Amino acid sequence: MGAGSVSRHHKTQALIETAAAILAEHHPMTLRQVFYRLVSRQVIENSRGAYQACSKALVAARREGLIPWERIEDRLRQPRQVAMWDGLGHFADTAAAAYRRNIWAEQPMRLEIWLEKDALSGIFADALAPYGVTLNVGRGFDGWSSIHDAAGRLGDDDAILYFGDFDPSGEDMVRSLRERLASLGARPALVKCALTFDDVQRYALPPDLTKAGDTRSKAFVARYGDIAVELDALPLDVLRDRIIAEIENRMDLAALDRVRRRERAERRQLAEALAELGS
Repeated sequence: MGAGSVSRHHKTQALIETAAAILAEHHPMTLRQVFYRLVSRQVIENSRGAYQACSKALVAARREGLIPWERIEDRLRQPRQVAMWDGLGHFADTAAAAYRRNIWAEQPMRLEIWLEKDALSGIFADALAPYGVTLNVGRGFDGWSSIHDAAGRLGDDDAILYFGDFDPSGEDMVRSLRERLASLGARPALVKCALTFDDVQRYALPPDLTKAGDTRSKAFVARYGDIAVELDALPLDVLRDRIIAEIENRMDLAALDRVRRRERAERRQLAEALAELGS
């Protein structure tokens, strides 16, 4: 235990110990994801005050060395660093590792994942990297510039896999996105993969911390009842499995494997050529 943990309230200590166990098994996670795991284990209540107490406790736990800093991520506050290298040899290694062959020329459709929550983008980026799937983070309803750009790169045979909250706005975003793309002549398939009403029931997910007024609430409540659940509440392993399954169900995996094999061979060739240039 770190300094200060001896005199800490036993409920706070239990919170920290449970959070440490969760993060040892699944990391990195966002603070909100850790909070919902604690709520589901009945370690802490689902309230704004409890969330703030959880945040404060986990800061203290990291400062004391009880939880490694890197196990909790904050995707909203990332430094924008200028890329630099120690020389041509170092750059050659980076360039070779970065080489990716275009997989979409041999796929039946182009896939993109659109995500409502920027805080979860790190988890999605890690899961999508092996497949070359584009991740578009909207932070709510996408602006027209984003819609225009998407309409220019997506055709009727392509698909958008949408991940967002289960609430009035989260459900309406799919309709809005479909209509606005169609108004610009683009009609890709659009599927909401999570969070769904089935997810809420199957995993007994805790409701959202706040229930702000929403003009779209009436129809939503009439259909589903007075509930609202954040995507962050879905268990991390379930979310990762869902991302991969939705992608693999739509991709030609044999074609993907052929492209990967060719890519590895070309990466070796590139590394050899750059090594000679830097020598």
